[in-house]
Amino acid sequence: MRIIFVPQFPSRMRYQEWWYYELPYQFNQAGFDVHILGKEYISKEVNTFSHPDMFSPIDQAIELEAEQVKEYVNMKLYDDDILFWADTSFPGIFGHVLFHKRPKKMFGFCHATSLNHYDYFEQFRPYKYPIEHSLGGMMDAVFVGSKYHKAKLGWHNAKVIYLPPPPMYEFFYNNVNKTKDIISVARLSIQKVDEELESKVENNFNLKICRPISSDWNTYFYNLASSKILLITSREDTFGYQIADAILNGCIPIARNDFAYPELLPREYLYDDEDELMKRIQYYLAYDNYKSVPKLLCEEGMQNFYSNLIEEMTKTK
Repeated sequence: MRIIFVPQFPSRMRYQEWWYYELPYQFNQAGFDVHILGKEYISKEVNTFSHPDMFSPIDQAIELEAEQVKEYVNMKLYDDDILFWADTSFPGIFGHVLFHKRPKKMFGFCHATSLNHYDYFEQFRPYKYPIEHSLGGMMDAVFVGSKYHKAKLGWHNAKVIYLPPPPMYEFFYNNVNKTKDIISVARLSIQKVDEELESKVENNFNLKICRPISSDWNTYFYNLASSKILLITSREDTFGYQIADAILNGCIPIARNDFAYPELLPREYLYDDEDELMKRIQYYLAYDNYKSVPKLLCEEGMQNFYSNLIEEMTKTK
């Protein structure tokens, strides 16, 4: 059985990088013949773009999709082929091909959506969301990372499957001195950081929140491991991967009691308002057992991500 894997451009230091490598690997391990659309182009171009704070480079992303279209239209499809779209949140130009040529089974993962407030593509919502919706509607199932995300989309074929644990195990640190009190690893945008609230935290505790720009995964995980608290002040999120990153590296995450965060964290790591946030920070700054970090509430779903994904895709209709 063959899986036709449709990746995004795998920009370094964004999760689409390891998503590109890890998903085909796991599919291969499960016995599938995996065909990665655009693999030759990616192997040639991926190392030319390494800025950690940006999405896929526009020109190269379009060039990749053009290569994927060319490759796909020349493919012979078989009855048992499965097409897996790595991110229906960025439908691009390839999706239009599927209206004309499609295998019998198609699945996609929707990591986010232009329905999100303050999203990078919010200004294009009137145009982008109908494309997302129509592409998602062609799929047998669209997998999402949280119940919150499924409710926001409201799609009949959305299935909650959470997300897999990050695979970069060689970069996890367990015995690192806590040299930083509070860290924020979110990109500086109105969606991901409430700068006014974080400024109040700094003034209240007379400290500076560490805001590193990591140039590689090793540095990123080390920064988390050497911090007591990961502060999340996002105004919108659909999962919260940084929470998993922090917990795996012995850092206490504190996040809003909103979005998908209650699906990840026990209540004592969540805050409803500014007063509760200050109390949480005061308590965990004085915490002395950073080996005892919270267990992810959806840990079982994350650990079983690949087996659950494959089970759903191989079900007979």
